[in-house]
Amino acid sequence: MVQVYQAVVGVRSLFRVLCCTLIATLAVPGCGWMRGDQDGFFINPKDDYLESSQDNALVVPGDLVDLSDTDPFPIPATPEPQNPVFYPDKPPLPDAIYANDNRDEVRLQRLGERRWLVIPEPPTTAWPKLKQFLAENGVSLDYDNPGTGRLNTQWILVEQTSYRDVVRTILQDAKTAAQLNLGQDRFLLKVEQGLRPRTTEIHLRHENDSATLPLRNDIVALNGVRSHIEQAETDLLNEIGAYIAAKVAQQTVSKVALQIGSVQKAELTRTSAGYPVLKLNLDYERAWATLGQALNNAAVEVINMDRGSGEYQVNIPPAVFGDDEGKGFFCRITFSCGRKGETLDLRLLLSGEGESYTVSVLDAQGNDTVAADLSQQVLVLIREYAA
Repeated sequence: MVQVYQAVVGVRSLFRVLCCTLIATLAVPGCGWMRGDQDGFFINPKDDYLESSQDNALVVPGDLVDLSDTDPFPIPATPEPQNPVFYPDKPPLPDAIYANDNRDEVRLQRLGERRWLVIPEPPTTAWPKLKQFLAENGVSLDYDNPGTGRLNTQWILVEQTSYRDVVRTILQDAKTAAQLNLGQDRFLLKVEQGLRPRTTEIHLRHENDSATLPLRNDIVALNGVRSHIEQAETDLLNEIGAYIAAKVAQQTVSKVALQIGSVQKAELTRTSAGYPVLKLNLDYERAWATLGQALNNAAVEVINMDRGSGEYQVNIPPAVFGDDEGKGFFCRITFSCGRKGETLDLRLLLSGEGESYTVSVLDAQGNDTVAADLSQQVLVLIREYAA
């Protein structure tokens, strides 16, 4: 019995020796046999392109219809980063997405005597909806320029009769209340890119030809124009907003309105030194009000503000960046993982002239700039909550 067991062990040992010898033999030429270019078990295609040649172009028979050469899966264009030389070894952090309860609402905004609609969709879809609203109310256009986002309605004669369309009814009621029963009326409209991405602003003015000389049709900016009857302006903006919010109009995209969205009102960019700034293409009155409203919407505490110098002194709690415990993004970029609820003292400087202003983020004393990552995060916060 012992001899039989020893014989079995000897056979197993011999089998193991033979297996090891076979594996060593195969390993001598390396991986050439397993991954040879032509006769290996796994063919390596890394240099096949050296022997490749171009075939003749595909010829479609004359009795068949040629298909258009289009890419079914186009790769979207990637915007060129601002000043990439300043972060060759570390790409910039992606912009944060902040929750905003009224982001998807159509809103009527006011600033002094100015009012406008904010629509949560790009100009390419808002433009055809606005034109459809006017068409459904039987109002033709005398001026239509999508390059500048401008529309002028026809001159409308309102008489003492009942109207079924919204536009003439608004004019009739507004003229009666203002005791202006003379002349013809029209509306001047301007469609612009909103402050936040993928938003649209609609500005509107009422004009009566008996009040003053009519304006030129091709006037571009409406900021310096006042409506002859402000109630007509407000009422029609409300009706347009309700029409778009009710999603009555068919969702279409206007390619001719692409130029309207090319001019951004709030653009995150960098200076020549690589420092992030928020560029606001607005007049000073609205730029200052926009910055203050954004801070209020984002629940940022304003300690002090000086309109003359364009400066806000603020305290930003970690919760604003989604970091209630002081151990998240806010902690990492400021290296201030202190007690829960610790805030960050900053100063925001609004500077510029004309229709172009920039917002910069400075330290608590207002002397030096803060870390670029933190500055960008604060500026994105302002842009997302701006209105």
